[in-house]
Amino acid sequence: MSLLDRLERVFGRFTLPNLLPILLMGQVLVYLFLATGAVETYQLLLNAGMMMEGQVWRAVTFMLLPLSDSPIWFALGVYITWLMGSALEKQWGEVRFALYLSTGWFLTVVSSFIFPGAVFGNQFIMGLFTLGFAKLYPDFEFLMFFIIPMKVKYIGWITWGMYAMAFLGGPWPVRAMVLSATAAWLLFFGGEVARTAESRKRKTAFTRQAKMNERIPMHTCEKCGKTNLSHPQIDFRYQGGRCYCESYLSKGVCEDV
Repeated sequence: MSLLDRLERVFGRFTLPNLLPILLMGQVLVYLFLATGAVETYQLLLNAGMMMEGQVWRAVTFMLLPLSDSPIWFALGVYITWLMGSALEKQWGEVRFALYLSTGWFLTVVSSFIFPGAVFGNQFIMGLFTLGFAKLYPDFEFLMFFIIPMKVKYIGWITWGMYAMAFLGGPWPVRAMVLSATAAWLLFFGGEVARTAESRKRKTAFTRQAKMNERIPMHTCEKCGKTNLSHPQIDFRYQGGRCYCESYLSKGVCEDV
């Protein structure tokens, strides 16, 4: 039984059913509350210091923050998240999908207690949709800006690039958010990545060895040193377990060719 199977068996009973529609409906409601001024973003962000003072709702509400203020981009983001999330849920099942997202959430919440004075958002956790979808369906195409077709694997690479820049250039709380999301992705895809890398390594070694073998002659005349590589136009035969060129066997002397 794999690690994921064991985690699914142990924690599957605690995962929230219908997580995807609940998450997206929650983001829509929060977007409306923010647009009308009913709440402010700072009241919903994850902050361990304020949680320890009693504002425990922040452990949930930060996941409901929209990633864009623009109604068009927000609506498009909800649609794409639904598309990707539904595909992941169909591939894995409801429990494993919930475990995937919950792992990123849990690690981010735990990380926030390392930096209790910092605020944490959900942008890197939401990026798990793109990274997971790009891994499972790399050739699926989106129309960028509704015009340019682009395979989702390239969008995944761009997302990884943004994670890398945030990790290298951001403060430690941002690095903690990146590491939390990355750890969740690695838990689900790290084994496959390692197997793929090992397979490529073996294939590369085999190809290198095959090319080296092509440079090693199979036949070398005992008398003149001609080989099947240096003189592919002549024949070689064996006599008494030794290799000779056809000229030596027929005429008793090796001729230059």
